[in-house]
Amino acid sequence: MRAGQDGPLPSLLRVLFEEEGFRGDAESYDEPSNSSVARVLARRRGMPITLSIVTIEVGRQAGLDLTGIGLPGHFVVGGPDLPAGRYLDPFDGGEVGDAEHLSGRLATIFGAPVALEKGTLRADKPQAILARVLLNLRRSYERRNRWEEALAALELSEALEPASGPLLRERGLLLLKCGRNAEALVALEEYVETAGAEDAEPVARLIEAVRESDAAPAAIEERPSRKIFTLDAARLLLPRVRELTADAVERYEQLPDEMEDERRAVVEDWAE
Repeated sequence: MRAGQDGPLPSLLRVLFEEEGFRGDAESYDEPSNSSVARVLARRRGMPITLSIVTIEVGRQAGLDLTGIGLPGHFVVGGPDLPAGRYLDPFDGGEVGDAEHLSGRLATIFGAPVALEKGTLRADKPQAILARVLLNLRRSYERRNRWEEALAALELSEALEPASGPLLRERGLLLLKCGRNAEALVALEEYVETAGAEDAEPVARLIEAVRESDAAPAAIEERPSRKIFTLDAARLLLPRVRELTADAVERYEQLPDEMEDERRAVVEDWAE
């Protein structure tokens, strides 16, 4: 539904989504540029979270009190100046709907019903929103094997959460992919010192494997190109697999049925 015709909120919807034509970028959803607010402003296209940031900040200039709400696989706008129980979806062209409408939107993304509890719809703090933008950017670079750029995005995340164990572990893994093994071992060893036993053990095994490979470069060259995972390594990577899978499902569902080639590309990218 749309709000009424008068007042700051209807004016915001009209200017952003009708006159300026802001909408979701379903064609190149996962491009790193969609995590840049400046590029979203220039292109009038973006992903849910960056479009929401634009909506919130433009609304602020119009005197509206709006907030960002992070959902599983999606992001919308809430706040006191929206009608009670209503939420604004910038990716869907400024559509305003209730919690049931959002549940239906998530169901199309994940392919199964999604129940939204009250706590799920609470406002995110600015730091949490920025952290999610950086996570999206990092994952976008990783899917393109742009490891150094992913590492640069991670460093910005670390500035927001300097004592984060998971970020420290991820730093070590990215440094390994960049071929910077000595730095990677420092980060991973620091993580092991602070992590719980369940998380520390597979990382410790990884450290041991890296040390052994560095000590025997000739043996590495003789290994087959097919990658073999130990059980510990698989457990270590499982959280990443879950994140990549959720992201692939979201990108796949954003594409219309007739874009069969693009959908196939999403699946192939996920499998790789």
